[in-house]
Amino acid sequence: MIAPRWKKVISDLFGNPTRSLLVIVSIFIGVFAVGVISSSQAIIVREMNSTYTAASPAHGTLSLGDQDSFTSDLLLTVRQMAKVGDAEARRLYGAQVRTAANDWRDLRVMGIDDFNDVRIEKFLPQAGATRPGAKEALLERSGIQETGLNIGDTLVLERPDGRQRELRIAGIVYAPTEIPAQFGGTLVYVDMGTMEWISGRRDFNQLLFVSAENGDDQAHNEIVAKAVYDKVRKSGRTPSFPSVPVPNKHPLDQFIQGMVSIMGALGVMAVFLGGFLVTNTISALLTQQTRQIGIMKSVGAQRYQIMQMYLTLVLSFGVIALLIAFPISQWFTRQFVDLVAGQFNFELSSYQIPLNVVLTQVAISLLTPMLAALLPILSGTGITIREALSSEGGASTYGKGLLDRMIQNIRGLPRPVLLSLRNTFRRKGRVILTLTTLTLGGAIFIAMLSVRVSLTATLDDLLTALFDYDVQVSLERDYRDTYIITEAERVPGVASAEMWRGGSGRRVLPSGNEGNAITLFAVPPDTQMMNPKMTEGRWLLPEDTNAIVMSTGVMQEDTDLRVGDMVTLKINGRESEWQIVGVMPVIGSTRWAYTSYDSYGRVAREVGTASTLLIRTTERTGPLQRQVADAVDAHLSSLGVNVASTQTLAVIREQQESFFNVIIFALVAMALLIAVVGGLGLMGTMSLNVMERTREIGVMRAIGASDGAVLQIVIIEGLVLGLLSWALGVLLSFPLSQLIATQVGIVLFTFPLSFSFASEGAILWLIISLVVASGASIIPAWRASQMTVRDVLAYE
Repeated sequence: MIAPRWKKVISDLFGNPTRSLLVIVSIFIGVFAVGVISSSQAIIVREMNSTYTAASPAHGTLSLGDQDSFTSDLLLTVRQMAKVGDAEARRLYGAQVRTAANDWRDLRVMGIDDFNDVRIEKFLPQAGATRPGAKEALLERSGIQETGLNIGDTLVLERPDGRQRELRIAGIVYAPTEIPAQFGGTLVYVDMGTMEWISGRRDFNQLLFVSAENGDDQAHNEIVAKAVYDKVRKSGRTPSFPSVPVPNKHPLDQFIQGMVSIMGALGVMAVFLGGFLVTNTISALLTQQTRQIGIMKSVGAQRYQIMQMYLTLVLSFGVIALLIAFPISQWFTRQFVDLVAGQFNFELSSYQIPLNVVLTQVAISLLTPMLAALLPILSGTGITIREALSSEGGASTYGKGLLDRMIQNIRGLPRPVLLSLRNTFRRKGRVILTLTTLTLGGAIFIAMLSVRVSLTATLDDLLTALFDYDVQVSLERDYRDTYIITEAERVPGVASAEMWRGGSGRRVLPSGNEGNAITLFAVPPDTQMMNPKMTEGRWLLPEDTNAIVMSTGVMQEDTDLRVGDMVTLKINGRESEWQIVGVMPVIGSTRWAYTSYDSYGRVAREVGTASTLLIRTTERTGPLQRQVADAVDAHLSSLGVNVASTQTLAVIREQQESFFNVIIFALVAMALLIAVVGGLGLMGTMSLNVMERTREIGVMRAIGASDGAVLQIVIIEGLVLGLLSWALGVLLSFPLSQLIATQVGIVLFTFPLSFSFASEGAILWLIISLVVASGASIIPAWRASQMTVRDVLAYE
């Protein structure tokens, strides 16, 4: 036999399906959002790093130019070093590949000596052959989408001298340690015989090594890298200092973590808004059932027993929401994880969700609504029997406040409109909760769209600041700069040209140790190929001597540096002093720095020569960029200049923007989710308001009010709430958008985004508010209008 109190709980749960559905959906959204975000983070980080680690990534990679290439003798020497656990040699060759769309993209050709004995930076067979034959290649799988090529197709590559080679794609492999093709260029593996046929060389220019011990310690790996570097230098070669990655972390780990943390913050906002909806609904339920509470108390019910009933009701809502949200969130998690894995090219071996993530969802679905409902339950059950039985549900307080008197003093409006205004602010506590929910929902919705616009604007600003050219031509070796510029400007469509140098340097720390590598760009101070946007200090001047502009990534990592400081850099094995004159933002937290073309040439002892040609076209359009790139390539090749690769700004932009597409997609998805939460809040309020005024509606119909008049009153009430919340939401969205844009920028770029307010977001939210307000008002009012006058007047 079920006790009467539990019968009441069941009646409240199922007796009003609309109210129950609103509460369940509001809880569901928070559980769903946090479930998808936390599950995705756990799976992505675990799987990305586990597949990366399983491929035995190198603890350091040392690269050399062709003049310093080496054979297996040097490899054996490095392998015998006490600090080195293992080492492998490879040859990396840069070329261009013709895609299925008859376009040319960057190609990295990796020569492997023994495909049966790859122990460092392993690649896994996916389809076809496991090792290539003569004039065959294994294509890294991310290159399929980039090139449109697959097993059995002929890969046409163009060498720097303009000659072409054709390779048959014999198999597809997956390289977990490599950057996806859309970001780093298509990668193929060939044997050394094929490499010699392609490049004319059979020796090696890359040395990969792992530490004999403490490989999980980056500082130790740096020490090992320094020892290997010194050993190779003693052999008479001049290598670049080895790149030493963060151990056991995928190169994109920091970006992924930043992306998921942004989504996590939005998920918390969804939970917060859902809690407001629960508070509002339970508060309305208790107000409606005030007399029932008085009757229960009059027959002996204790306060804790009544509280227990309502908390059980809320707990039931949470359990139902959890049972619905958990499987749906897991399905969406799989879809999102598959999207990210496909975008960033890593393997998924398991979709298993950690126990702590499951417990988080359980806690949100059960504890959050309980906490949200606790205050209204404490307030509603604390009423005395006399107050409860004489209660008019709060309506008796209308007319006593300043706002009420202001509404009553309004003149000139039709009586139905005045009645709508009066009804809107009748339940002030509910109105405050509803407006808070809608205002926050609208502000967050507009903020998400503003962040999306700001992210796009920041990318555009950065690309313009860093890459304000149309074509980049990489030469196979250094050539006399004045000669290359003169010849390039002879090509039709070329408006101007510049030569840049590139290199690498390492900061010599006060302790005498060397810091992480800094990528150096030697540019003319009056360059037309970029528009530097400084966050501190100034840009380079023609009269500067050994001045340097650091990226925000360098300054964030080397926290002791300031504008005006002198810094010691080791470039090409020689130390030199540089003064930091400015700081500028770059994409991500990359360690870049810009120096004067002439100053770098003197320090590096490479005066008057360079290998990077930058071009501005007469018309800055994608088709002309490609046309000019091909024309410059052909012209320079005809002069005997070996062109390693050409790249247009359109392709560079496409690569950079695709990197952030997942984040933009997530921001839009969260904005829509927040819009749903806000809409539910308004729907719930209007349903409760109309439900409570059922008898009032019956009285109006009894004295001659038509169904249309009743609908008009209710719809205007909803529109007032919608318009008021929209106005407040727009006001709040300005500071909120700037705050979120700042935090997103710091996470992704180490500096705030270039803020742009999404005015279209405000307009869209206005449309959503008005549509939802109308819809939320029409349905309950229509239902009430269909009841007979006798049934309406008898309604409790």
